Amino acid sequence: MSITKQDYEPMAVAMPTAVKGVPMVEVSAPSDLPGGYVFDAVANGQTISVTVPAGGVSRGQTFRAPFEPGGGGVSASAVPEGRWKDGLCDCCMFGCCHPTLWMGIYCPLVLLGQVQHRSRLNWLGERAN
Repeated sequence: MSITKQDYEPMAVAMPTAVKGVPMVEVSAPSDLPGGYVFDAVANGQTISVTVPAGGVSRGQTFRAPFEPGGGGVSASAVPEGRWKDGLCDCCMFGCCHPTLWMGIYCPLVLLGQVQHRSRLNWLGERAN
């Protein structure tokens, strides 16, 4: 299983603006990020990729980035709700050496913790901040 920094950071929210006819979004940085780092943000219900400007940003700092409306972003409503993205036996899709399969067999509570964290739930299964 490939784990990236993006899996553990909250999704940034972008506000559309315009500068000299170029559509821009005003983004609030989800954490301290170096220049050139690419992360996902939500603008007008679409998930877009935003590149951090040279020099980097601090958590909560806002900056502007170019935005193409309808430019290939994934609609936030396209995320499956009420069902699983994969089937019951899809953990064997990559063979018997798939890390998630072994994590579920030998460390099920760690796997549960990852699912709860990504679902933004605390250890009691309640919504976390």
